[in-house]
Amino acid sequence: PPPPPPPPPPAAAELPPLSRKMLVRHLVGSLKRTLGLRPALRRGGGATGLSPAGKRSARKAASRRFRKGLAASFTRDGRIRWQRLFAPSAADGADSAPPPPPVLPVKLELASGTGDWVAAQAAADAGAANWVACELKHDRVASLLSRVALGRVDNLAVVGGDGVA
Repeated sequence: PPPPPPPPPPAAAELPPLSRKMLVRHLVGSLKRTLGLRPALRRGGGATGLSPAGKRSARKAASRRFRKGLAASFTRDGRIRWQRLFAPSAADGADSAPPPPPVLPVKLELASGTGDWVAAQAAADAGAANWVACELKHDRVASLLSRVALGRVDNLAVVGGDGVA
C-alpha cells in the first residue's frame, strides 16, 4: 500500500506569534527579495556626493532608520500598532513632537487586487478613516505600494499575505 499522506500544516491560530525582532527580520528580508527594498537602501536615503566609505555609512544609517521605523509599528509580541503605523513621521514634514494623531477607525479590504478601489476609498476617507489593503499576490502588492506612494495616499497601509483569521 502507498504511504499515508503527510499531516496537514497547522492552522493559522496554532502558529506561535513571532517576536517583533523576528517579524522585522522576516519583513525586511521579504521586502529585499520581492519588492525592491535592497536597491532603495543602496541609495542610502538619497545621499549624493559621498566617498565610498560615506556611501556605506549612509546605506547602513538608512537601513537602521527603516528597521527602527518598522519595529516601532509592532508590539513586542508582533501585533500591529495601527496608530503608530498611520502616525506622521519626521520624513513627512512633521516636527519632532507632533500632536498625537486622532484615533480613526481602521477599515480593511481583503483581496485588494491592484488597489484601484481601495486607493480611491482611502483618498475619499482621508482624515476620517485609515485603510488597510490585504493582498496575497506579490505583483499586486507591488502595484498597491506604487499606487500608495505615487498617489501619496497616507491613510492606506498595504499588507502582503493571506487574510486567514
